[in-house]
Formats: sequence, structure tokens, C-alpha cells
Amino acid sequence: MTEYVFGTEPLVAYFYDEPGASDVTERLQSIERDDATGAVSHATATELVSKIARLETGEPNRISPGDDEFEIGEGDLRVLRGYGVTIGTPPWNTVARIKGAGGISLGDSYAAALALNEGATLVVGADPEFDDLPVDIDIHRIRNDSV
Repeated sequence: MTEYVFGTEPLVAYFYDEPGASDVTERLQSIERDDATGAVSHATATELVSKIARLETGEPNRISPGDDEFEIGEGDLRVLRGYGVTIGTPPWNTVARIKGAGGISLGDSYAAALALNEGATLVVGADPEFDDLPVDIDIHRIRNDSV
């Protein structure tokens, strides 16, 4: 069975109909049909909810989100769970080794570590920090250019 771990960027693309959203939709539907499994790390879940809350303010770099905006982000996370996406926690020492190699955010280190731990394909956007990972995992890019 195909296994996917999603990074934050493709999930934001899905919820905001950005380039690559249809690719994410196909994967979520395969999870819903039980043709695949899907997961996000707890760090990705945190990042997704907070990013959506900030985007929902309309001025994400100037306005702090309130309860209403966080509820939208949490609702979007419930949508993913409705497809069958689970929230997982990879081993901290695997995260540390990926993060310690440099060039990657902590949140993306968690996603990569979870993909490694699960033997899953990591679904990402155009972010170049996945180009030189210190671990061998399958990477699927939903797009080649940043939005």
C-alpha cells in the first residue's frame, strides 16, 4: 500500500487552491478510498493550523490571528483527518539528525523524519530544502515553482 507523509506547503496549496492542489486532492482521495495511507507530523499539524490562521487574517505579516482564525485552521486539520490522515510523532533523535545536517526547518525535519520512520513518500512543494537530505526517502513534489 502506498504511504504518504505531507509537508505543510502542499496542504496550504490544497486549502487555498494554489498550483499543485489537484495533486494533493488525488492523494487525499486515495487515502479516503483506503488505497493509501497518509500522515502529518505533529509539527506539521501545528504549523498548518498556525499558518492558516495567519492567512485568514488577510494580512498575515501584520495581524495576529484570533480565535475565529485558529478555528478555521483547526477545521481544516479536521478535514484532513476526515480523509483518514493521521498525526504522527517521529523519533526525536531522527529529527535531530536531519535538522543537524543543516539547511532545513524544524517543521520540515519532523516531516522528513516521519516519512523515514513510516517508509512513506514525503509530499512537498517546491521548497529546495528537501534537495539534500541526509536520509534516503522518496520525495514527491506537487509543483516545481514557489508560489
